[in-house]
Amino acid sequence: MRPQLAAAALVLMIGGVFPAYADDVANNIEQARAAYAKGDALHTLSALQAAQTAVYGKLADQFGKAMPAAPAGWEASAPESQSLDSIGGGLTVTKGFTKGEATLNATLVVDNPAVAAGGAPLKQPVKAGWSKIKIGSDDALERFDSSTRSGEIMIMIADRVLLQIEGNDITKDDALLDAAKSWNIAAIRKVLGVQ
Repeated sequence: MRPQLAAAALVLMIGGVFPAYADDVANNIEQARAAYAKGDALHTLSALQAAQTAVYGKLADQFGKAMPAAPAGWEASAPESQSLDSIGGGLTVTKGFTKGEATLNATLVVDNPAVAAGGAPLKQPVKAGWSKIKIGSDDALERFDSSTRSGEIMIMIADRVLLQIEGNDITKDDALLDAAKSWNIAAIRKVLGVQ
């Protein structure tokens, strides 16, 4: 595909998914196209990086809003995001929760090779210590060890997103379940463009 067509397709796609950010992204892509046409590789790269940063920011914001709410009596930190370009691509968003000494950590990993590895147990026979559960209509795996007061829940979305809740110093799995059930999976699917 010619660079101009590829840029136009990207602008149309971004405009449909992220209308509020489309102008910044489209402007940067247009600047990159113009610089490329002039043979100005440095300005092309700079404009494309600015467009990429804007898209990552929007994705991080949308995925951050889909993170679990704090279970009753727990305090939540603000979501934090990180690009995973250096380890295969994609994005991760994390959010922590505390209640006294107890902690919960929610992690979303999207479009990274680690998703397939992390989600592999969901497609295999259940190993000892794990049980299959449903979070809404999605299959999930849960483990909880009352002797160590720790556990986790994993959910895979469209083979592209791994959602994980890990808990430590928790007395039962209710906190894990409450947090896992409050993921906004519909919003995640919307960002991914899948049902």
